[in-house]
Amino acid sequence: MTKSLNLVPVLLLGLAVPGPLQSQQPAESPPPTVIISSFKCDWNRIADIVAEAEAQLPYWEEQRTAGAIIETGVYVHSYADEWNVMRYIVAPTMESAVSANAAANGAFAEANPASTAIIDACPAHRDNFYLAGATAGSESSARGGNPTLMMTFMQCETSRIGDVMAEFENLVIPAYQALVDEGKIRSAASFVHYWADEWNVGFGVVAEDIPSFLTAAQEANSRIGERPVVAEACPVHKDGFYTVGPRTGG
Repeated sequence: MTKSLNLVPVLLLGLAVPGPLQSQQPAESPPPTVIISSFKCDWNRIADIVAEAEAQLPYWEEQRTAGAIIETGVYVHSYADEWNVMRYIVAPTMESAVSANAAANGAFAEANPASTAIIDACPAHRDNFYLAGATAGSESSARGGNPTLMMTFMQCETSRIGDVMAEFENLVIPAYQALVDEGKIRSAASFVHYWADEWNVGFGVVAEDIPSFLTAAQEANSRIGERPVVAEACPVHKDGFYTVGPRTGG
């Protein structure tokens, strides 16, 4: 399925997740906003949706060059749930993300009025806003290949969110940074609920393919050991694998 999409070389989430899922920010800067828009799309139209996303890139690049966003891109279901196409936007603030989205989509629609693949083929969608957490590694659009994104979403106790994110920063991300340094994954990133649904903590890893991720995750788990805060505070989670599609430079 993923090979038939003929996706352009990319990454994700500078989340960087991210490319989730991103570029490191100075310590004194507020964390970037990460918007994840999830779509339920007609499987027969996936190639059209990916092609339309690629055609939109110049309009998004204008927003990135202007500083309104850090990165944006699309990723497509490999092994996941019914939300089979997702767009992420990483931006300095929620306001700049929303403004850039309106500007890029408006300019594309004006120049390409007949291009409505995602509108026609994806009748349901939802938007969630997150704040970027700790990251490992970074990505470049010149990296090449069709990498895999593994996304984990968790339902965590609201009162324990600070502890959960601290455990990611101090325990989980350092292990994944070591895997980046060893060339076993491309990047990893955490993010936390801002204006979103009950899945209030997320974690994304970009690897060359699913087997590479599974090997790296096993290694990371052996290095990390127990994660008592996540185990206690986040009793529900779901995982999905995606193929990363067209994205802006980073």
